[in-house]
Amino acid sequence: MRRAVMGPVAALILSGAVATAPALSQDEERPVVSEAPPADGPPAVPEPAELWVNGNAAYEAGDFGRAVALYREMREMGVDNGHLHYNLGNAYLRAGELGRSIASYRRALKLLPRDEDASANLTFARRSARDEIAPPEPPVLLRTVLFWHYSLAPVEVMRSAVLVGLGFWIVLAVRLYRPASEVLRWSAVCLLVIGLALAGSLVAHAAFSFPVAVVLPQEIDLHAAAGEGSVVRFRLHAGTEVRVIEQRPEWVRIELPSVPSVSETPGAVGDGQRGWSKREYLEIVE
Repeated sequence: MRRAVMGPVAALILSGAVATAPALSQDEERPVVSEAPPADGPPAVPEPAELWVNGNAAYEAGDFGRAVALYREMREMGVDNGHLHYNLGNAYLRAGELGRSIASYRRALKLLPRDEDASANLTFARRSARDEIAPPEPPVLLRTVLFWHYSLAPVEVMRSAVLVGLGFWIVLAVRLYRPASEVLRWSAVCLLVIGLALAGSLVAHAAFSFPVAVVLPQEIDLHAAAGEGSVVRFRLHAGTEVRVIEQRPEWVRIELPSVPSVSETPGAVGDGQRGWSKREYLEIVE
């Protein structure tokens, strides 16, 4: 059975604390952001928690455009976590903005890599994309062998590395008093191996992660060069995910995966083709 795409999550981490947004019943009065400024001063700036509750209420009421606006306002205030991106993806999807919903789900999974709802909704959204082009993802074998790298968020890897490093030095300190202990010796070896694996994941996250662009309009042209007058090589459609290989202020160069497309649009799309698009037509997920 296909997972439902509806229903924002009920918890949000704001400034290191968990702010719970309780489910609102139909009979419950819904909070609203004041539309008019106080008579004796400038307009009051809503708090992120207030925007979160109002965004959830707008989503439940079917006002998906308002929900998007409120969630985006939270992002502009510096709130950045997987739960917010997940709710934003749901709102975008229900508002008919396929490309932005896919970009939001990708951001959610980067911060919440084991979240089943975000993964299921991303899969659901991808089925609506017109181009049959596989999204740029690491090979299954690599994800299996380096499971810790792809199943942990970067912040989780960093925290784990700190804890393992602390444990390693504690074990070495204890070995000064019990140098003959085999348990301590093998504990230090195991902690060292785990620490090196986690350190490698940190380096990989920082150095080898590549940005992905998601197509926003219903159809865009991909040019041979960064300019409107250059030859159109092929076309892509809303929701297609491609790898970014070069960025300029107004133009982005993308590369298709080495998987053939069966799109029937003018301009055949082949393996590994590259093209330039105006930046405004893409949403880039770092």
